[in-house]
Amino acid sequence: MTLKQYQGAKLVVVAVLALIFSQALVLKNYFVPIAVLVVGFLLLFYLRRQVTGVLADERDWALAGRAAFLSIQICSWLAVVVMFVFYARREVDPLYEAIGMTLSLMLCGIMLTYSFIFQYLRRHK
Repeated sequence: MTLKQYQGAKLVVVAVLALIFSQALVLKNYFVPIAVLVVGFLLLFYLRRQVTGVLADERDWALAGRAAFLSIQICSWLAVVVMFVFYARREVDPLYEAIGMTLSLMLCGIMLTYSFIFQYLRRHK
């Protein structure tokens, strides 16, 4: 399979997954989207292994790593600001405190996950 064929197949797979995913959510079936995501991941993984050309070089991987790092930093700062706004507005509606705390816990989880993955990759590569 050539790189162009793979990109076309990927586009078709993503479009079909989006269609099935959205219809399942409209019908309030929450197990089908999970199954569809797993099947889509496995299908794209299989198709990627069939490509004979070069998908990415070292420069692409370095750019992807830098982009991921900056994305995590920017989203973290924005999440902290939004979390503090929600937490400061807790007198208006007590639900804002729960939203702020949920956001802060999610942010901590993302940062811990990033740290663990970074340490693992640094030691094993």
